[in-house]
Amino acid sequence: MDIPPLVHHLMALAFLILLLGSFTSPFSDFESSDEPSSICSFERLSEVRRECNSFLSSASKLKLEGGKAYRMPNELSFRYGDWMQETGTSPLMPFDDGDMGKNFSDSGSLLKLVSFSIMDIDISHQYEDAVSVCGYLSIGISRNRSLSNDADGLSPWFRKEPGISELIIPFEGLYTETEGERLMCFLGTSVSPFSEGFPDPSELPMAYSSENYLQSPLLQDDRLMLVLRYPQTFSLTSRVIHGEMRNLNQNSNPKYFDKVYISSQLGYYSNYQFVSEKFVLKACNPYPCQDGLLDGGIIKGLEFCKIFQRLSAEKFDIVANSGCDGTEEHCHNLGPFVLGSEVKTTNGIQDKFRIMMNDLHCIPGDKLSTAKASAVFRVVSSGENLYIAEGRTGLSGMTITAEGTWNSSSGRLCMVGCVGLAETGSHGCNSRICLYFPFSFSITERSIVVGTMSSINNTDSHNLLSFRKVLRPLDAWNKYYDYSNSYLSYKYSKIESANIILKRNENFNLGTFMKKSFLKYPSVEDINNITSLSLLSDELSFDTYGLPDPLPNIHPPKAYVTMEVLSIGSLFGRHWAHFRDFSHKEEPQILTNSDSTKQDQLLNISAHFTLSGESHAHISVLYLEGLYNPLLGKAFLIGCRDIPLSQGSINITSLESRMDCLIEVKVEYSSKTTRWLINPTAKVSITSQRNVEDTLYFSPISIQTFLIPYSDNSKEFIFRLNLEESLRMLVLSASIACIYSQLFFIEKKVDAIPFISLAMLGIQALGYVLPLITDGAILFKWKEFQYSHNLLDVGKPTWFQVVDCTLKFLSLIAFVLTLRLCQKVKKARLKLLTSQPINWKHNPSDKLVFLSAWTIHMVGFVAVHIIHYKKTADGVISTHHKLSEWVIDVDEYMGLVQDFFLLPQIIGNVLWQTQVKSLRELYYIGFTLLRLLVRAYDCIRDPVFNHYFHKGDHNRSSVFFSKSEEVIIMAILVVLAITVHVQQGWNFNKSSQIEKFKQHSPPPLDSNS
Repeated sequence: MDIPPLVHHLMALAFLILLLGSFTSPFSDFESSDEPSSICSFERLSEVRRECNSFLSSASKLKLEGGKAYRMPNELSFRYGDWMQETGTSPLMPFDDGDMGKNFSDSGSLLKLVSFSIMDIDISHQYEDAVSVCGYLSIGISRNRSLSNDADGLSPWFRKEPGISELIIPFEGLYTETEGERLMCFLGTSVSPFSEGFPDPSELPMAYSSENYLQSPLLQDDRLMLVLRYPQTFSLTSRVIHGEMRNLNQNSNPKYFDKVYISSQLGYYSNYQFVSEKFVLKACNPYPCQDGLLDGGIIKGLEFCKIFQRLSAEKFDIVANSGCDGTEEHCHNLGPFVLGSEVKTTNGIQDKFRIMMNDLHCIPGDKLSTAKASAVFRVVSSGENLYIAEGRTGLSGMTITAEGTWNSSSGRLCMVGCVGLAETGSHGCNSRICLYFPFSFSITERSIVVGTMSSINNTDSHNLLSFRKVLRPLDAWNKYYDYSNSYLSYKYSKIESANIILKRNENFNLGTFMKKSFLKYPSVEDINNITSLSLLSDELSFDTYGLPDPLPNIHPPKAYVTMEVLSIGSLFGRHWAHFRDFSHKEEPQILTNSDSTKQDQLLNISAHFTLSGESHAHISVLYLEGLYNPLLGKAFLIGCRDIPLSQGSINITSLESRMDCLIEVKVEYSSKTTRWLINPTAKVSITSQRNVEDTLYFSPISIQTFLIPYSDNSKEFIFRLNLEESLRMLVLSASIACIYSQLFFIEKKVDAIPFISLAMLGIQALGYVLPLITDGAILFKWKEFQYSHNLLDVGKPTWFQVVDCTLKFLSLIAFVLTLRLCQKVKKARLKLLTSQPINWKHNPSDKLVFLSAWTIHMVGFVAVHIIHYKKTADGVISTHHKLSEWVIDVDEYMGLVQDFFLLPQIIGNVLWQTQVKSLRELYYIGFTLLRLLVRAYDCIRDPVFNHYFHKGDHNRSSVFFSKSEEVIIMAILVVLAITVHVQQGWNFNKSSQIEKFKQHSPPPLDSNS
């Protein structure tokens, strides 16, 4: 009896053993691979030692203790170095310039970039004087496109697309060291872009396309040698990585290419060593940097290194290249930089290039008041990809390596600079670089850093080069938030001038009184509360599109308008409550005037203003300062713009710090009170105070901005919902009252019933019943911008369901009453047919009325569709599908049919020649006024927006008719009502005259008399 259970247990145990055995066999495969494996095969080491023997002969004993081998991949790899090829007849690779237009000839925009990465170090097979290493080289020609970040399985490949050509070459070699340098010698395998795999050169673009470059029929070439030399120390004059790549084939071999030279520098993972202070003193002792360069002083503090590191990868604008008159050789350079053939013209050279500062190193000095700093200054063209420029490591005539000392007592950084590949002591280090850090900003000084580059001696002198980094308000409350709140402040200097503009524009009238009494504009309750001031700064700032105001006859291009508030009152930048609080040195500066107490509300304000577009190039950037009046929502400002010194005809005496500050700017903000109805916008007016004959004069500019989305519009959203639901109830209730009045009217005027148009009543009945059938909007639609979701569905409160039911009930009542009118008209016409003679010519019938009205509406629909199609083609409105365009057109035109409900009645009055008043004035005038009310509200209200999804003009409005078209529709409504009124009055008077004539005419004579 116990055997069967035992058998079952044994069978289950055997099954588990088999199951476990099936799992252990796959895992054994992984267990066997626990031995360290190498990424590279290192199959060519003997060949490497033979070819690289001349480089390895002077190698010293190699020591890799202390984790050095694990640091080497980062220390020896570099990215975005430079390469050049010696003059010859065998280029390394082709390049396709199909990404540019035919007339483009700026060769300076092409970048020859090279990156190198160590993939593996074979520590287990180390020689006495070397160790095996492998890696890959990515080398290419690019126009603002990045090289590959990694190799695909260390296989050689080549890609060629319009705007970029790139070779990936895997290498195997040896790493060794001598007393003065570190060296690597490699042999690599590549593919030859010019090999015989392509018999027809015209097929190159197709074969090198991005879709099939990995399968290109290119011949491999394993006769490549790469030698890279690294300095043992990383310092000002010892930092350059030199490389040389050459082809070991014969010159006649189709795979051969001319020798390639590579340059880069040590980077982040290498330990920078500052040079002797004596080397820096030759440029900075006696101190040449002048205090008078800046207006407002310079910053002094102990956290210089923290501030200095924030400047990494910053782009500096070139202010002036002094001494350049268009004829000297210096005009081909920017100060100490040597641009060479990349400068095609000398006019406006500072606009074509900028200076970038990266590779920053900073350590505190022996005293807490000093610090040592180093940096690399690089000239980049205005069209260069800034992301690539930030990572470039090559050194050339367009780079300066600099090192110097910061002294907080003087608040200046003085550095000695070495141009390009200067590596031999002081040779080539003939540049003095001074950096200033202003702490007081003004309308003419908005720079967070100001710098100059000058010559140390006259032996190899160059022009003085001035550059600066303008602080954008966006940077003040992001990247430099701590810095700006701790050290920076604003010095107002144009308040009195702005006050003059304010008084000139201050005209008391009824409109001004109404604005102050009933409208509220962006304001602050407590001017000493920096959090409130920060919120007000956000409200007054905007970045959106705009159009000229008034609009010209031709369709003007949109301009992108930005205004970023830099300071307001006592606040500089922004204040975030969740960050640590900073002390503000200055008390709030509020303009007071004993003559008028209302000026107590005025706030000092400064801002950064930009305006895009070719027609606005002369005022593309303005620095603003002035007064903001929160009672009227207007800012009266003085503007300053930079004036290039290349404009020789300008009277310099009329400038302030090389800036034109004779500019008036007025910014008018829309009211916060009406935001539930009208979206916030701003109107910007810019006027020159100069005479028309002045070279710097420009015509007045007026820009009306598009919607300025603010952060929280939930209150306005709910208010509009309540208002529109109330408006629907009001219109429906009034419509029911109008229908009742017509029913009472025909009870007394029985003879007028047959002459009421059934087509007119049918149109009104459809207007009430269609929303009930389709669950659509009643009377008018919700108006919003087109997003991926419906704002009404997301934000509509649940209690609105009760309101919707009430509206549907009212619509049903109006529909039933309209049907009652139709029933009475139908019965009256049947009765009229039986009582009138058979040959009576003016029998009221809606067949011809319907056909006439249908024809008119078909013509109108075609016209509306053509207009809508043109708007869609011009981008004024957008739809996603062609079918939806027709649906939208039909839906919108049905609203027009509802508006023009009197059209069938007018046609009927003409055809039937009625001599009675068929419609009561309260009926047709009342309905006309209701339709006008709905149209007027729809014309005035703006679409509702969503701050989180509304970016620029990418979201189109759901508006179908423009405001001008809405006005035309309302005018037609009034004309139709007047026409009915005139028809009924004229026909009724004519009928009365006929009756009077019959009553007063003598009886006919008897023929027998």
